[in-house]
Amino acid sequence: MNSSLNANILRFVLLIIFQFLLKEVDYAYIDIYIYPVFILMLPFGMIDGLLILMSFLYGLTVDMIYNTTGLFASAAVFIAAIRPFILNFIEPRGGYENGSTLSKHQLGFTWFVQYSVLMIFFHTLWVVTLEELNIFSLLWIFRLIIIFVLSLLVSLLYQFIFNPKD
Repeated sequence: MNSSLNANILRFVLLIIFQFLLKEVDYAYIDIYIYPVFILMLPFGMIDGLLILMSFLYGLTVDMIYNTTGLFASAAVFIAAIRPFILNFIEPRGGYENGSTLSKHQLGFTWFVQYSVLMIFFHTLWVVTLEELNIFSLLWIFRLIIIFVLSLLVSLLYQFIFNPKD
């Protein structure tokens, strides 16, 4: 459990640094979000209240980077809240092992891609909708697609570069 805690603290710090660097890549209303990977990779079986609290605090940290008032905290809480439903929807045949990290190393690349696509899509949908406050405009659709694709690619790249084996 101690090594898992250390891995999550390191992941927290590393992803915050990456998100800070990606903030500078801002181009024509297009952002790249890697911070949801922290929430995606939290251990399975975590108490729901703790998951929501950690996600909220993590989102507030990202809000401080972007100087926003709760946008990313709300998105982090949203994906933490839907995470159990998504995990139930894509549950592998053998189920999940309590306390295991939800990574491509633990559950396979195909499973992790499905998981990432769903979670990052819902995260992007939440953020872009709250930023635009105009559903189904051309700019909304454009931003949703571009931010989703870029964030997904960066998140999958993170899995290949850091490939946690905890």
